[in-house]
Amino acid sequence: MELVLENPSLLKKSMEIISDIVLEATLVFKKDYMEMVALNSNNVVMVVFRLLSTNFDKYELTEEKKISLSLEHLSNVLKRCDDKAKLTMEVKDNAKLRIVSEGKNKKEFGISLIDFVDENIQKVPNLDFPLKIVSSSSEFTNAINDLSFLEEGVSFKAEKGQFTIEGKTNSMSGKIDFKEDVDVRLQNENEKYLCRYSIEYLKKFIKAEKIVGTVELSFKNDFPLKVEYKVVDRLLLGFILAPRGED
Repeated sequence: MELVLENPSLLKKSMEIISDIVLEATLVFKKDYMEMVALNSNNVVMVVFRLLSTNFDKYELTEEKKISLSLEHLSNVLKRCDDKAKLTMEVKDNAKLRIVSEGKNKKEFGISLIDFVDENIQKVPNLDFPLKIVSSSSEFTNAINDLSFLEEGVSFKAEKGQFTIEGKTNSMSGKIDFKEDVDVRLQNENEKYLCRYSIEYLKKFIKAEKIVGTVELSFKNDFPLKVEYKVVDRLLLGFILAPRGED
């Protein structure tokens, strides 16, 4: 297996975000894309990452390949690789991932692989949502940052074309109604949807604003939240977050 990226920025930025949520994972290299589906250690968040072969200048596979490794190690190595330098990834003897960055200087790194177990491969659940909200990434980021003092969590609410995020503590409350740069699509305009989620993880997700200009949100009552950042024909970075009950 040998992969070459002339512009590795999408991979670098994605792994920086993911490695703050998931410690270890299995990367699956398929015919047309590389993919990672992983749960964090307390099974609260599932991360779905897909980088299409259209990003690569060379995407050479003789067969589907799976490698398991520390995402912290991978992210640390990628940070040392120049954004505009050619990046080569290859697996050596099924024991090490070799990464070479060739810009002003040639940098070479090796990451030891972890024994692969079939159970490591997660499957994305088939979730049915009655609504989709498409928002400017920056507006969503601002809302989460503005409500970051609500450590107990925030509630997402959608009704009649309106989207609101709100929450409260014993001494403070906050509420943000999205008015611009948002598209709220409900299957049933007469329904109201409300669910509460962890602000801690939302603050990790919104770092993807630096990659994608829009974000898609899906949820319903007492159900996980799906957050997706997409670059058409290039990238999917998604998160599925379990609902949070009242404390």
